[in-house]
Amino acid sequence: MKFLNVNVYFLSFVMIYFDYTNKGFLMKKILMILLFFVAIVNAKVLNSVALVVEKEPITNYDIEQTMKLLKLPREQALAVLINEKMELSQIKQFSIVVNELEVDAAISKILTQNKMNLEQFKNSLKAKGQNYELFRHNLKKDLEKRKLYEKIASMNKTDFSEESAKKFFEANKEKFLFYTSIDVKIYRSNDQAILEKMKADKKITLKAQNVNLNPHNADPRLLALLSQLKIGEFSPVLNSKEGFELYEVMAKGGANVPEFEQIKDSVMNVYFNEQRQNYIQDYFDKLRSKLNIEYLKN
Repeated sequence: MKFLNVNVYFLSFVMIYFDYTNKGFLMKKILMILLFFVAIVNAKVLNSVALVVEKEPITNYDIEQTMKLLKLPREQALAVLINEKMELSQIKQFSIVVNELEVDAAISKILTQNKMNLEQFKNSLKAKGQNYELFRHNLKKDLEKRKLYEKIASMNKTDFSEESAKKFFEANKEKFLFYTSIDVKIYRSNDQAILEKMKADKKITLKAQNVNLNPHNADPRLLALLSQLKIGEFSPVLNSKEGFELYEVMAKGGANVPEFEQIKDSVMNVYFNEQRQNYIQDYFDKLRSKLNIEYLKN
């Protein structure tokens, strides 16, 4: 593929050279034909099907674009695409559908969270080089995936018993560690997307406020959330009175584990969610082992 690209550049140069000579008219026509041919070959290689997953094709172009977008090596990008095709196959199997009204409702929720109207949201996307219709398309795909995961999770026989939750708590006390002193950096913005991008890229673009959070100045729920994060890790982007906030954990102290009765509801919730996540993971692991993948020679 690199060889073909080199030929394109070489032929382009030669064609320009002959364009400025009076004796190169015939040669120029020949080179134009060759240049056109090489361009077609390049396009065919790029758009050729690399493999087929459950009758769904993955092209070399798909792989290249995923590598660029997610900044992944080829094998990891391929794994992402295979997972997407696997999900798509399951969405079709379960006849999962998301209609336009559901997409509208999801967008309305986003507008409310970001405190803006639709026109402002479209302008915000445009300023970032994004297209609103493409955003709707991707959002619809995300909603389909959510429905798929909910469908799969509903197939699991979830244990809701308090006795089992208590055993889970005793075996996983580290999951419920609570720190009474947490040093954080707080980043604030009126635009949620700015904070999401900063978190994803791990490139600090905003000035931070250094704060020590403790039971006297912070909501216990915030302390519980930040207690579960590692040093240097970011929190989810959270709503605030002024807009949105992102927390970076710098240090933690005063660790203790509350009694089961004090946090029973939280334990039940964690236990319930972990059962769901484990079942979904196991479901896809089994499915992946049975995938029909056909690798094609290009």
